[in-house]
Order: sequence, then structure tokens, then C-alpha cells
Amino acid sequence: MIKGNIQIAFLVIAGMFACFAKPAFAAPLSILEFKKTQLSQNEQEQLCIQVKKLCEHPDQWQVLKTADRQLWLLSGGDIIQFNDSAKGFKLSKQWHVNLSTQKEGTSDGQFIFPKLFPMAQNRYAIAVIDSFSEMYSGGGANIERASFYELTDSGMTYQFIANYPFSFNRMIRACFSEQNYESSQGKCHDEDSLSLDIRPIKPMLWQFRYRYSLSVSPASDSGEKSYNGSRNLNIDLNKVPEQPNIPEAWNYAGMG
Repeated sequence: MIKGNIQIAFLVIAGMFACFAKPAFAAPLSILEFKKTQLSQNEQEQLCIQVKKLCEHPDQWQVLKTADRQLWLLSGGDIIQFNDSAKGFKLSKQWHVNLSTQKEGTSDGQFIFPKLFPMAQNRYAIAVIDSFSEMYSGGGANIERASFYELTDSGMTYQFIANYPFSFNRMIRACFSEQNYESSQGKCHDEDSLSLDIRPIKPMLWQFRYRYSLSVSPASDSGEKSYNGSRNLNIDLNKVPEQPNIPEAWNYAGMG
């Protein structure tokens, strides 16, 4: 009888632990990176048979393989998903983005940033980068701005972020006289830069971390002082701000 009571007590305690056990959570969202992975000749042929225009520029291919046996391929403005099975690769979905490759004014064209950004489980977005450059006497700037597009199940793309600052590097001449050169301590430019890191926090919520750096020449009369800054912004993908809340000096348009 005592043995039976012990068994009952054990079952009751086990049931209590089961009730309070943590529920199983989905795998954390991770950004996936395309790489210049070399596919075998057989693998290349399987992909080309299903999407013939792929073989026009195999040198542009960037590939990623996921744990759930999916192969993603990025080539120019095309993003293509294949299922990987024992019978080989089978076309699943494909998307196309019209990219501007013509230089107009300060524009250096567009390209797809080689990463998949998860919005939720099995729901991804890509970033289209607009590149700009400016040259002027004794200096210049290189600027990138990003627009994000969801890759929908229907094979369409939907833009939900437009023209966000992504990165820039800028140099402005600070030495104009012999006295400037003498006081510059070998540094005759004001330089600043911006970079962006993105971290998925949970479904439909990303964290944007902007990092800014300003290095001022001792000869500069700009009135600025050197400093480093950063700002973390939580971006709700259901209602994205028109522009991120960062200091005006960091939000360099580079389109004028």
C-alpha cells in the first residue's frame, strides 16, 4: 500500500511539472547570407533546366542553403527558391526586382544586398540598395540607401521600407592655407561615416542600430567636434516610420 501511495505521489508531482513546463518556442529568427558558393556541375544543370535565363550569368550566382533543405539563389535582380530532395532540386518560387544599373547624376545604380531578412517564420524580405557618389575639390562621399521588399508567396514583392539611410563615408577638405597645413597634425580632412546593423527581435519587429563617427581635422573651422554615436531603433514592420529617428547629420541624403 505504501508503495502504491509513493507511485501516485510521483505521478501527481510529474503532472505538476508538466503543467508548469515552458512551452516550445519557434526557432529564433536569423538573417541568412548569400555567398559565392560553388555548385557542382550537376547541381548547376538542374537549376538551369528549370530557369533557363540563370545560365546567362552564372558568374553572378550567390547561394544559400537552409536547414529545412531549401536552396536560395540570387542572381542580379532574381531571387529563386528551390526545394532540395533525394531527387534533386525542384523549383519552388521565384521573384524579380527591376534594378536600375544606369548611372544618372550621382547615382551609381542599384543592387540587392546579399542577405535574407526574416520578418516571421518562413517569411523573408530583401534590401535593394541605391548607391550614390559625390566628388568635389579635396573630398567626396559614397552613400547607400535601402528599400526593403517582402518576398510574398505569390511571387510578388511588396515594399514596406523606402529609402532608409544604410551607410555613407564622407571626406571634406579642411586645409586651404599653409597655416592650415601646419596646424592639421597631418590630418587635412573632416571625415564622417554611418553604418547600419539589423537584428530581428521577434516576428514583425526588427532592431536597427545606427553607428555614426565624426573625425574633425585640427585645422577645421567647421565648429564641429569629433565624436562617436549610436542609436538603437525598434522598427515595427506593421507600421514602419517614413524615416528612422536619427540625428539630421546622420541622415545624409546624397542625392543633391
